[in-house]
Amino acid sequence: MTGAAILKIGWRILSFTIPLPLGVIFAVLVWLHIDKASSIRQAVNERVTEMVAGAEIAALEAKLEAEKQIAAARGAVAAEANRRLMVEINARTNLAARLAAIQTENEILNDDLADLLSRPVDRDCAVDAELLGRLRGR
Repeated sequence: MTGAAILKIGWRILSFTIPLPLGVIFAVLVWLHIDKASSIRQAVNERVTEMVAGAEIAALEAKLEAEKQIAAARGAVAAEANRRLMVEINARTNLAARLAAIQTENEILNDDLADLLSRPVDRDCAVDAELLGRLRGR
């Protein structure tokens, strides 16, 4: 048998056993080929493209808005941290000034105490009886 005879027998078997599906498949393929060129199909494809682009733009705008909100929240957090830092700096400055004033006063009192301790008390320094009684709580 030759190749042409085998193809003829194969075609008879295929066309006899499933003629309807081959015809339907062929008709659908022809319709799809014709449909691609139609202006309605092109309009539908353009509209689908516009809808997809619109959805992508909406998604990007939503993302941009969320990023703006995040940036605003970060700015608020940074402002609060800066305010707290300034409060702490002021408190530390005031504390350092108070500490310096206390140290200065302490040095003055220590100098006065040293001056008092450096002068001896006279032996004839006496307290009268009335003052002595008041000192003892009588």
